Amino acid sequence: HSSPQVNLLDLLAFLLLWRKFILTGVISVTVAVGIISFLVTPRFRSTAVIRSHESSGPGIGALIASKLGALGGLASFAPTLGQVPEETYVSILKSRWLNEQIVDTLHLRSVYQMEDEPIEDVIKVLKARTDFQLDNRTYHIIMYAEDKDPKLAQRIVECFVDGLDRRNRELKTYSATKEKEFIGARLHEERARLTSLEDSMSRFQIETGILNVEEQVKATLQAVATLEAQRLTTQTEMEINARIMGQNSPELNYLKIKLASIEETLNRLVKSKIESGNADFLLHMEDTPEKGMVYLRLMRDIEIQQLLVAYLVQQHEQAKIDELRNTPTLMRLDPPTLSTIRIWPRRGFMVVIAAVGAFVFSAAFALFLEFLKKASTDPTHPSYSRMQSLIQNWRGKSV
Repeated sequence: HSSPQVNLLDLLAFLLLWRKFILTGVISVTVAVGIISFLVTPRFRSTAVIRSHESSGPGIGALIASKLGALGGLASFAPTLGQVPEETYVSILKSRWLNEQIVDTLHLRSVYQMEDEPIEDVIKVLKARTDFQLDNRTYHIIMYAEDKDPKLAQRIVECFVDGLDRRNRELKTYSATKEKEFIGARLHEERARLTSLEDSMSRFQIETGILNVEEQVKATLQAVATLEAQRLTTQTEMEINARIMGQNSPELNYLKIKLASIEETLNRLVKSKIESGNADFLLHMEDTPEKGMVYLRLMRDIEIQQLLVAYLVQQHEQAKIDELRNTPTLMRLDPPTLSTIRIWPRRGFMVVIAAVGAFVFSAAFALFLEFLKKASTDPTHPSYSRMQSLIQNWRGKSV
C-alpha cells in the first residue's frame, strides 16, 4: 500500500512545486480564450419544421381500382397523381437549382463578400450554413440556417420553404400534365374497345336471339317441361280413347294431330337453331351451352371494360384538376423563427475546455522540465550520463 501513497505524495509535491507555472499557463490561456470568445462573430440559427399535405381520401377511383385488382398491373395505376415523397423534398432542398435561386434572391455574393468567386464556392458556403433532416418516423423535415444576422438566417429558411413549395408545385403540375396526356390516350383506346365489344354483343344477339341467358334458359326449360307433360298426357288419352272408342274415332284422330304438334314443338326446342332456322325468344337446348358461354364471355368483357373506362374517366378528370391546382403543397408546422439566442460561440464551454487543456499541457510541460532538471543535476538519475554527454556535445557545437 505504500507505492500509491508515495506516488500521490510525489504528484502533490510536483504540483505544489510548479504551481505558479501551471496556474500562470491556465489563467493566461483561459483569459485569452475568453477574450477571443467575445471577439468572435456570433452566429444565430433559424429553424423550421415542415411536411407534405395529407393526401385526400381514396374516393371512387380507389373503389374502381380495387375491382380491377384482378387485372394485374392496372391496380397499381396511381390513384393520386403527382405526389412527391418526403425523401425527394430533401433532394430538392439540396439541389443546385434551389441553392442558386436563393443566392441570387438574397444577394449572398455580396453578403458573403464573394463577388468574384464562382457560384459553386458561394453555394458551398451556403450549404455549410444550412442543414435538412428527415424524421423517418413522423416524416417531418427539419431545416435550419445559421448566420451572424438572425434576420438573414430567418430569410434563408423562408426562401428554402417557399422555393421547395414552388418547385414541388411545378413537379406536380408537370406530372399531372403527363398523366392527363397518357390517360387521355388510354381512355380513347378503351372507349373504342368498349364500343367494339358492344357492337359484337349486338350482332351476337341479333344472330342468336339471346338477350338474357338466365331468363331465356329458365323460360325454355319451363316450356319444355310443360310440353313434355302435355305430350305424356296426350299419349295417355290416346291409349284410353283407342281402347274405348276404337282406332277410327274422331277424338283419337284429334289427339294424334295434337301429339304430332307437341312433338314438333319439342323437336324445334331441342334441335340446334341453325337446323331449325327459327328466331324466337326461347333457346334451343343443343346449342344453348356453347352460345350461352359466348354470351357470358361477351358480358364479362363488357362489364370489365365499363369499369376500366369509368376508372380512366375519373383519373382523367383528377389529372385535369391537379394540372390547374395552385394550392400550397407543404404544411408549415413550425414557421421559420427569428432567433435571439446565439448558438456560437459557446463561451462557457470554450473557457472550460481551454482551462482543462491548458492545465494538462502545462502539467505535461512542467513534468518535462522537471525531468530535464533532475537528469542534468542528479548524478544518481539513470539518464544523468546521457544528459551530460548531450550537454557537452551541444556546448562543443556552440564553440
